[in-house]
Amino acid sequence: MITITPNERISTMMHARWTIATTRVRTALLATVFAVSLAPSTARADVVVTWMDLADWALEKAWESDRNYRKATNTRASAQVALAVFEAVNAIERRYTSYLGGITAPAGASADAAAAQAAHTVLLALVPMQKTALDQALLLSLSTVTDSAARLAGITVGRRAGEAAMARAALATGSALTAYRPRTAPGAYIDPGLPSIFPFDLAMPPFILDHAAEIRPEAPPAMTSERYARDLDEVRRLGAKESADRPADKTALASALLGIDYGALLRDVARQPGRTPVQNARMYALFNMAGEDGWLAVMEAKMHFGSWRPITAIRNADQDGNDATTQVSDWEPLLRTPTHPDYPCGHCVWSATTAVVLEAETGPAPVGGIQLRSYDHSPGHTITVPTWAAFVEEMSMSRIYAGAHTRAANEVAEAMGRTVARRALATLMRPVTTRASQ
Repeated sequence: MITITPNERISTMMHARWTIATTRVRTALLATVFAVSLAPSTARADVVVTWMDLADWALEKAWESDRNYRKATNTRASAQVALAVFEAVNAIERRYTSYLGGITAPAGASADAAAAQAAHTVLLALVPMQKTALDQALLLSLSTVTDSAARLAGITVGRRAGEAAMARAALATGSALTAYRPRTAPGAYIDPGLPSIFPFDLAMPPFILDHAAEIRPEAPPAMTSERYARDLDEVRRLGAKESADRPADKTALASALLGIDYGALLRDVARQPGRTPVQNARMYALFNMAGEDGWLAVMEAKMHFGSWRPITAIRNADQDGNDATTQVSDWEPLLRTPTHPDYPCGHCVWSATTAVVLEAETGPAPVGGIQLRSYDHSPGHTITVPTWAAFVEEMSMSRIYAGAHTRAANEVAEAMGRTVARRALATLMRPVTTRASQ
């Protein structure tokens, strides 16, 4: 069961995960940093959240200023920032095993200064056009640390962590890049639009997996199978632009969940009473690293299988060899179809990795349920789901209601996301029994 608060408009604009997507996200960010500087007692609890928000803001601004800004050097920027912040704070707090290794801190170093400097180091390298804002935010964050020796030591640790995180997440020199090659018959017309998958995407080194194809699922259901016919009929009925079978609230749901603010989910958890900066830094790092690996695995599988989307499958159902499918020559989906193959579902892998990582922090759900904010809606618009499991289910169904995915594509992506996230939780950044044991 979900609750939808009425909103001003419903947009059908498709957002890629990395675009961050809306101008309202961080408009008062520097004011927030300044407010934290005036309240030292809360600064430690908020420093990680503040700089992860600033990362979102800086990446959004970079996208707005240059639609071609996405490159191999910054495609994993959020994960690089999160990893750098974790390593910097953890080198001082020493609560978890290090992912990168080799980053040490002297006694008394400021965790606040380290976190701010680590994020600043990565962001300045990846989005240098935001140097003025980043420099101002760093000054404000550092102003909360009155002990000059602790501040200087923290800055040194943070800079080292930032440089190490960028080196670990970078594309190796000489990596083989395979450009997208449309599958078609000689002489046949196909849509000339290229998929939103860059050649370097599949070559990026995973954080958790050994390689992108490691968790590639089995092939999608055969077109002649009963499962294929059932899935296609479901999306034909529920995902059509003009559907008599889709409830009105599910039409709103499909649009609302198209571009949710994952940063808000993390902030809600991070700002629960009693949490520490190193706990939050670990959570952000695991979320981003597991999410990136899940996305990498899904993109590899999409390119491997090259499955047609519902709009193509339904309009050409007379050619699939299955008498149980129904051809509708003018069928249109509720929302615009993304520019990459159907199987597996990208939205679904992100929701599944998110649910596993955040359930480890809150249990089945935080108190009051899970509040989802949509980038495509007015600031007051929220969707409340009772548990993380329900969040994954609603996200997956929203892609069927959108007419974008089949159920099989959703289910395998959910399984992939859970696999990556559970492996991350089991093997990375594990709590240490004593400080001396790290």
